[in-house]
Amino acid sequence: MQVHFIGLGEINMFNLAIALHKKGETVTGSDEEFDESLKSVMQEQGLVSSEAGWFSDRINDQLDAVVVGTAVKNDNPELSKAKELGLKLVSYPEFLYELAKFKTRVVIAGSRRKLELASMILHVLNYNDVEVDYAVTSTHGVHLTEENDFIVIEGGDGPSSVIDTVPQFHKYQPNIALLSDIELKEDGFHSNFETYAEQYGVFVDSIVKGGSITYNKEDAEVKKRVESSENPIRKFPYAIPEYQEAYGQVFLDTPDGELPLEISSKTALSNLAGAKWVCQQMGVDEVEFYEAMATFI
Repeated sequence: MQVHFIGLGEINMFNLAIALHKKGETVTGSDEEFDESLKSVMQEQGLVSSEAGWFSDRINDQLDAVVVGTAVKNDNPELSKAKELGLKLVSYPEFLYELAKFKTRVVIAGSRRKLELASMILHVLNYNDVEVDYAVTSTHGVHLTEENDFIVIEGGDGPSSVIDTVPQFHKYQPNIALLSDIELKEDGFHSNFETYAEQYGVFVDSIVKGGSITYNKEDAEVKKRVESSENPIRKFPYAIPEYQEAYGQVFLDTPDGELPLEISSKTALSNLAGAKWVCQQMGVDEVEFYEAMATFI
């Protein structure tokens, strides 16, 4: 497969390109600028870009797909050339779905908590030697294989790209979903809270029939959007678990007694409760989950 990324400097695009390169695919890409940390990874992986900028001569009819980043403008010369040649144009989430459509997709959504939640889940799975694919917005944040059954995806709520303005998390069709919080962000994508919150309602309805959603019942808007959905899915509410504080440390109340934790904020404790439901659906039992979370920082 030959794939070109317009907007390779965006972290999600970059991570996906590296993951494909590691699988043996032919990957190229362009951007106006690259973060220094990304440049070092590019050098390690043998994907050194000769220069920053847009180059329409990198677009040819041998490409199987052209992935368009979220910051790419409509008048981008590479995008124009790809349209002229009639090449397959896809956004990051659309392409990721194509790569993961035969896996069990675990999508973590929410305005502000999704990255920490995804990190907790991946920490627990790694601690218990459960091999999964993943796609999150951090360095080395995409891992793709042919053999793993699960993929954990951090579901962003911003527009997919200039060629497809649908919110990114509408594209994944999760089998297992988690929704943590709905809070309007000053990112310019949405003009008012109701319009923004409606996108989360669409997300809930996009879950595969017979799938599940784990949701924070202490967030009124999350509760409203999940519990009003008529999608035939299982719904698992969660809340901040019982805990104690002593000597500057938090101790979680568990069936086996008090468990000392490295985390301490109520937000992190709430996220822990949601992560537990998801990990159990992925085959990690309660004892294994708690043992792993005792080491999460």
